[in-house]
Amino acid sequence: MRNTGYDHTMFSDEGVIPILFFRRMNRYMRLSLLIFVVGLALGAIFANPLQTALSPLMTDLKTLATGMKHEAFGAMMMTLFLHNLRTSIFMMVGGILFGVLPALFVMVNGALVGYVLAITYHATHVNPFLLFAAGILPHGIFEIPAYLLASAFGMRAGVLLIRSMGRNLGNDNWRKLGKDVLPTVLIVVVFLFIAANIETGVTPVLLRMVYHQA
Repeated sequence: MRNTGYDHTMFSDEGVIPILFFRRMNRYMRLSLLIFVVGLALGAIFANPLQTALSPLMTDLKTLATGMKHEAFGAMMMTLFLHNLRTSIFMMVGGILFGVLPALFVMVNGALVGYVLAITYHATHVNPFLLFAAGILPHGIFEIPAYLLASAFGMRAGVLLIRSMGRNLGNDNWRKLGKDVLPTVLIVVVFLFIAANIETGVTPVLLRMVYHQA
C-alpha cells in the first residue's frame, strides 16, 4: 500500500486529539453553548438592570484596553491572549467546585457580549447585527469556542465529581478525563492565539469602518 505521507495519528484514538474526545465533550459543549446563549440574551435584554452587576467587569476590560493602547502589535496580542488563557484555565480548574464556576463564567461572558452590544447600539444606533459581525464575530469564531470548550471541560469534571460522591464509579471515568486535559488545552491555546491576533489586527479596523459609515 502506497504511503501518502499523511499522518493519521493526530486525530486517531491514540493521537494528540483522540476521536472519542469529541464524543465525550459533545453534551457538555452543547450545555456550555446553551448557557452562553442564555447569558447573551439576558445581557442584551436586561442591559440597564444588569449595569450595576456588570460595570466592574467592564471597568476591568477598559483598564486592560487602556493599558494596551500604546503597546506594539505583538505585545498587545500577547496581553489579550494571556488574559483569555487565564480565564479559560480558571474555568477548567474551577470545575472542582462541582462545575458551578465554569457554568457561571460562561454565562457572564455571554451576558457581557449581549450587554456591550446593547449599550453600544443605544449609544451609536448602529445595527446590533452589524456590530456583532464586525466587533465580535471575526475573533469570536475562535475565542467563543475556546471558552465553551474550557467551560465544558470544567462542567464535565464537576459532574464527574458529583457522581463520584457516595458511590464508586471506578477509575476509568477519571482516566478519560485526565486523558482529555491535553487535547482541551491544545485546542484552547491554538484558538485563543488565533483569536488574539484577529482581535488585535482585524477587529479594530472593521469597527472603525462600521462607525465611519454610521
